[in-house]
Amino acid sequence: MRSLFWPALLLLGACGGPEPNLKSQDPYERFLGERELLENTDAQSMAEVLACLEDPHFLVVAGALEILAHQGRPEYLQHIAPKLKHKNPLVRQTACAAAAAVHNREAVPLLIGMLKDPDPGVRRSALKALAAFPEAPEATAAMIDAVDDKDVSVSYMAARLLHERTGKNGIARTKKAWAEALK
Repeated sequence: MRSLFWPALLLLGACGGPEPNLKSQDPYERFLGERELLENTDAQSMAEVLACLEDPHFLVVAGALEILAHQGRPEYLQHIAPKLKHKNPLVRQTACAAAAAVHNREAVPLLIGMLKDPDPGVRRSALKALAAFPEAPEATAAMIDAVDDKDVSVSYMAARLLHERTGKNGIARTKKAWAEALK
């Protein structure tokens, strides 16, 4: 038994973990490959990031959205917007955050539409994204509407974000109370 210990240990040490590789069959390795492009803004790197938006695995798509968000360029909304309709809720949540990060005012109606998403996590992400647009009165109105969301976590987040935006305390967590308070 002892004679097998050191060779087994050597074998384990020789086995590497996942490697960054955009062409790998492993989605995590593709995701790691994307992370290496995080600070690159050249045309070839951006073409690779945009190609990752069409990857079949949600992790790779979410990673590409994070890179677009990190770069914060408003024109990237055109690439982010279609992912708001992705089948995976994690991708939709990441797309909401990316839309806020690129801070393109055209994202506001798209984010308001996301408040009807069946997944409460996506609705919370949409609320956080709408909070990034204090200059948009329709964003505030949508946040007020969301205070009456059927999911308590969404309702609570809407009220908390409105409180942070306005500084108003002691407002009941109802759409009617917030609408009155912000007249």
